[in-house]
Amino acid sequence: MTTSRPVSPALSTSSTSSSLDILKSFAVPIREPTAPESEVTIEVTGLEKGVKLAVDAGPGCGGIAWPAGEVLSNYLAYRHGLEPDKLRDKTVIELGSGTGLVGLVVGLLEPSARIWITDQEPLLPLMKENVLLNFPTTASPPVHVSELDWGTTPPSSLPSSPDIILAADCVYFEPAFPLLVETLCGLCPIGEDREVLFCWKKRRKADMRFFKMLKKHFSSSPVEDDRPGERERYEREGVKLMRLVRIK
Repeated sequence: MTTSRPVSPALSTSSTSSSLDILKSFAVPIREPTAPESEVTIEVTGLEKGVKLAVDAGPGCGGIAWPAGEVLSNYLAYRHGLEPDKLRDKTVIELGSGTGLVGLVVGLLEPSARIWITDQEPLLPLMKENVLLNFPTTASPPVHVSELDWGTTPPSSLPSSPDIILAADCVYFEPAFPLLVETLCGLCPIGEDREVLFCWKKRRKADMRFFKMLKKHFSSSPVEDDRPGERERYEREGVKLMRLVRIK
């Protein structure tokens, strides 16, 4: 049985409340549900077949595949080929999943894993469709869809003690920066063993404000066990893949 977690005390209640107010007053980059405009296939080295994605390029940015998601997906597939125990029987939560690409890749790589792909409510129908596209004959797919608004108490449907937390292309909307840090802190209590893989593409100088907030609570180091030459390739394109560890 899973239990809901209180919002982490790492950031003050007043700070979180003010950030939530800011989010309400800005045009948050999500959109109302619309019919998916198209279906794409993302090839991931290590998977026997590509990942099918219904994508929605309507207003906002969550309903399409982004570069960091593909980088993280390919890393997980490469590592799984060498060390399958890293995913076997693990509980995984992906933050800001959008189309659900990264979580779907984990489920296709390792059916024994239990994966929750999460995002805001308008993206849930798209993620559910993508689970069906990739597990059409599976009665109980390993990938589950759940709403999770950063900076709020996670729903009771989410596992309270995940083994792995994944995030790709989540640094894009400045008012949400403290809320994402709050959520990461809540999922990674001090002293508990969690693997956190965080992938992002540098786009604006303002993104550095997020990492300034993040380093108050997490240490970070580049992932160095990727396929030879892969890190150099994606870093030339401005993408970074890091491992985070909670420190305070």
